[in-house]
Amino acid sequence: MQNNPEIEQIIDEAVRSAQELKHQYVTVEHLSLALVRFDSFRKVLIGYGVNCDQLEKELVDYVNAMTHLIRVSVDKATPVAKPKKTNALERIFNRAGTQVLFSGRRFVTTLDLYLAIMSEGQSHAHYYFLKYGINRKEFSAHWNTSYPKEREVKLSDKQATAVLEEHCTNLTNLAKEQKLEPMIGRTQEL
Repeated sequence: MQNNPEIEQIIDEAVRSAQELKHQYVTVEHLSLALVRFDSFRKVLIGYGVNCDQLEKELVDYVNAMTHLIRVSVDKATPVAKPKKTNALERIFNRAGTQVLFSGRRFVTTLDLYLAIMSEGQSHAHYYFLKYGINRKEFSAHWNTSYPKEREVKLSDKQATAVLEEHCTNLTNLAKEQKLEPMIGRTQEL
């Protein structure tokens, strides 16, 4: 899977936002705020009928109110460490990456991030997107009609196999090469 400069820019913005607020963690809400601020995603939201200024304001207010994430520094001379990703944020990146692998594309898009956020049902970011009427299925359909298709590159069978070989273990080949441990006591399963 290739890196997408747009996604890297959004992640950098989320990290920068957390650092400016002296938060020790980057959360789903930091990422959602950076996503809403990202120009091409914002244009699609506006085309969908979302009041992006108000959505952004509510996300900013929420992120600013997360004072429990503020890092308490013992020594003011010590540089502030880069904030860590929360488990929820890691799940979002994993979901987005999985969506890319199963769709045969080469990189994560902003839509993949949005869809992964919407799968994180216990997050406030999910709540804010729903509050502003951004329905997952309808927004995806809107996205497909309004976002330029030429950015999506489908993988050939050979490229898809290469991606699978990079990220997976081919048990069939290992069995053919007799490199698997013997299946003792599993006669019925075999």
